[in-house]
Amino acid sequence: MSKDKRIQLAVLLSSYYCLVGASLVSVMRGVTTESLTVQFLHFGCAAGLVWLMTVLNENTAEIHRMRIELQNAERLRLIGNLTGVFAHEIRNPMQVARGFLQLLDTPDLPDKKKQYIELAIEELDQANNIIHNFLTLGKPPEECDEFVDAGNQLQRAVTLMHNYALSKNVSIHTNIESGCFVHGNAQRMNQFLVNILKNAIESMPDGGAIWASCMAAEDSQVEIRVIDKGVGMSNEEVERLGSPYYSLKENGTGLGMMVCFQIIKSFNGKLKVISERNVGTEVVARIPKTNAS
Repeated sequence: MSKDKRIQLAVLLSSYYCLVGASLVSVMRGVTTESLTVQFLHFGCAAGLVWLMTVLNENTAEIHRMRIELQNAERLRLIGNLTGVFAHEIRNPMQVARGFLQLLDTPDLPDKKKQYIELAIEELDQANNIIHNFLTLGKPPEECDEFVDAGNQLQRAVTLMHNYALSKNVSIHTNIESGCFVHGNAQRMNQFLVNILKNAIESMPDGGAIWASCMAAEDSQVEIRVIDKGVGMSNEEVERLGSPYYSLKENGTGLGMMVCFQIIKSFNGKLKVISERNVGTEVVARIPKTNAS
């Protein structure tokens, strides 16, 4: 529920409580001016105090949420300032080193040295991926400037991740409705979907199945849902998702999920993660639907 509806519900419940109490008093003692006055005062105090405490509780939660958002915004600002200075200077020598390593990987090279070269290239690619995530976080949010078919983008991401999923003994099942248009950037939507699918695949080291869907919800929203049966997370781990440098992967940086939250926010949507340890994880993105013209 929205904040206002939660407050209204609390007041209605307190009013119902007072009404039941007044009815019982009237049955046991009869209806008198004195009893009505007491019940009226009781109703006013109870409903007023419930309203006051509920508003204070809601405002406290809102202040806490705003404080966290400000802290994350400050971290993103610092990341943006650093990446703009260092990222390209670091990338250039890395690409040169990677190119020379590929040249050294000749057919007559001993298997042990081939293994060393492959490992070095993989580590360079991992570092390049981290730099890419830093650059994405450092960019200012892009304006919504085009119609994006979220279903088509999901199908495209599933196709891109098909071979990677097969290599991990994972199958991906889809349920995609047509006409799921949103307003935003298609490239960033694709990046979000690939990140989420990759996380789902890697959460199942022994293989398994993933269910990915995109459909229109009743409240003029497009709902993208990805469900896996992987290792899952605790409530504490879910709450920390999207924080800088927090990752459940051995070599992770946490930047991937930060990028995902940022991308959905740029679409004016909300991203929710539901997970249970050793049961699986469900990622739900809800984005305002638009009519393509």
